[in-house]
Amino acid sequence: MFKKLLIKCIVLLSILIFGNGAHALTIKIGHNDTPYDAAAAALVKVVFERSGYNVSETKGDSEILMSMLDRGEIDFYLSAWLPKRDAESYAPYEENLKLITALYDDASSFFAVPRYVPSSMVNTVDDLIKPEIIEKMNKQIILDDQDEILTQQAKETVAAHNLENAGYELTAISSSEWDTKLEKQLGDKSWFFTPMTKLHRLNLTKKFRAIKGTSNTFKQKDTAWLVGNKKTQKKIATHIFEIISKMELSTKWVAEINQMAFENDWPHYVAARVWMASHPYTVEYWISGE
Repeated sequence: MFKKLLIKCIVLLSILIFGNGAHALTIKIGHNDTPYDAAAAALVKVVFERSGYNVSETKGDSEILMSMLDRGEIDFYLSAWLPKRDAESYAPYEENLKLITALYDDASSFFAVPRYVPSSMVNTVDDLIKPEIIEKMNKQIILDDQDEILTQQAKETVAAHNLENAGYELTAISSSEWDTKLEKQLGDKSWFFTPMTKLHRLNLTKKFRAIKGTSNTFKQKDTAWLVGNKKTQKKIATHIFEIISKMELSTKWVAEINQMAFENDWPHYVAARVWMASHPYTVEYWISGE
């Protein structure tokens, strides 16, 4: 009851402060259908709304959204992981697009193993196929089916390192089921590994560490960019464009918003507003530059 009331209060407060935006220009944002992109998009959305714009969202994969951005069907896309993960999606449209701001660095994906699994025994992906490790490790690799890019990278990694020949099998399940099974395996002290990104809220718990040696398939150390169509800069007021050009985040901050949304069963938009209220100096810098 309290959560629902808080959400209503935040939405009402937004309307009272910023207006309902009925006659404002609409900014169209595209983002991947992942919790971490939804969190980053929510922050950008709040900043635009605070500046008097309406905001619409489109979810999809990077290739489709880059194409829409090129055609002007959306104004911004986030986030493009460059120079590695999204290079093929970005390259065909590079001439008409603009990298506006680096939202966060160290955008990484990897296989993660619980920290109670000794690093002396499992440190690299090649350790997973050692007979003594195969005997201990859960052969079912569960992954969150919501993150399609991460799922594809996991498949490529399994194939590249011959993990199927060692008996490992990928199983894509819903986000809620993935959370439940991970917590159970952690509670049982089971030996297992799972695909994960640096931005996942579980990284805040310090319960996992990355397995090394998969950089050719899992893309690591990318920079996540807010990308715009070059024509968008003419559509938006100069000072607003300067605001979003200063929006520097971090993988930790995005994970915090995801954690807040998960623990309180909030939409990412609400979690983003609450997060911004607790980081007033950061928000003030974005808005004023001081």
